[in-house]
Amino acid sequence: MKEKECYVGFPPLPEEDDIVDALINDPPDVRWRTVRKLFRIADESTVRRLIEKLRPYLTELEDFRVKYRVVIALQALHHSVESTDYTLVRGKGAVKNNETNASKNDPVDPKDLRSNLDFFPIVDFHIHPKMPDMRFFTDMRKAGVTHGVILATDTDPSDPDRPEIRSKLEKAYSGSAQASRVPFEHMLKQIKASLYSPTHVTNHDVADWVKDYPETLIGFGSVNLSKDREYVERTLEEIRGLGLKGIKLLPFSQFFNPSECENVKVLFDYCRDTGSIVLSHTGCGAGPFEILELSQDANPLLWEPIVKKYPDVPVIMAHSGAYSSLIPGIWLHETLGLGKKYRNVYADLAAVDWILDREMVPKEIRKTITFDRILFATDYPLPLTAGVSLEYLVNGLKANNLVTEKEKRKVLGQNACRLLGI
Repeated sequence: MKEKECYVGFPPLPEEDDIVDALINDPPDVRWRTVRKLFRIADESTVRRLIEKLRPYLTELEDFRVKYRVVIALQALHHSVESTDYTLVRGKGAVKNNETNASKNDPVDPKDLRSNLDFFPIVDFHIHPKMPDMRFFTDMRKAGVTHGVILATDTDPSDPDRPEIRSKLEKAYSGSAQASRVPFEHMLKQIKASLYSPTHVTNHDVADWVKDYPETLIGFGSVNLSKDREYVERTLEEIRGLGLKGIKLLPFSQFFNPSECENVKVLFDYCRDTGSIVLSHTGCGAGPFEILELSQDANPLLWEPIVKKYPDVPVIMAHSGAYSSLIPGIWLHETLGLGKKYRNVYADLAAVDWILDREMVPKEIRKTITFDRILFATDYPLPLTAGVSLEYLVNGLKANNLVTEKEKRKVLGQNACRLLGI
């Protein structure tokens, strides 16, 4: 099978029938492994045959997770991703073609990935790796991002069918302004649909990406703490076996209150034993979880009892508690205050980079959490939906005149490197 020349160092592509077999029969928790290979196929005849072979399965498959895998495979085959300016090198990332003579027999020097950077290193601490590798790593390269933390998301659309979760959601929703206009059953359908999208990323997906790009990517797994203890312990062992360095949590869509959930202690014991990092969504969620009443579990103050009990476990408040399209900055000051009290509390800038453009916020950061514990993060590829590039976000922070040059270096990479041991 012919492979595009802009991909270097990857194993040979499988045969067509092996590709179809993997997409249909791989475990459901292996979502992107084979899909990512499809972007490397060069010959259009192979692409057309694979489309014809896969299309019938859309009506035959019963497991929605496998069906979604076929959906994104067909999308990959219909939307080729190429680059005339960059070569994608397994293990390294994207390299400019005019900086190297990269070829199948000419390996790339790692220093080629690190030239002409005003700040080194630059770490994006909050990435959802659901883009084609060529696009993802080219965007990183253009922005000067040298390392990325990629995140899994363990959410389950069947969770709202559990009586205790359904009751919790119904009670919370009843207090919202939307409840008088939109019936709960309709909102429940929206909630379920949001919990497992075609681009869902699993622990195995994250580990596969890290295996292909170990010098560039750091992987965080995810575990749904609303499940029973056996599930949580089994998933944590899976994460340990996959070599992932942290745990991504979404209290609002995993339906647990951090101050009450017994499995939080199980998780933190694991993190203390393994040196793992916790990164938890704070602020409102997306879609139906923009409704404040449905996102109350993502209030950063609910983490106070556990961060106090486990001072040796770093806990990152993703989005700095500030994310909300309806009430921007919703729990920002709660996050900063928590960071002032506990030195194991960090905050990332994913989807809320604008907070550093508000004159009072950098001043407040210096008095509370300090710039030693603020992490550059983008929520990539979310910014792309608004036409905002990774490069724009990096340059925006570099140009910020409310933050000192020393503080910029800390935020862009030094803090993350210290935390991750890079």
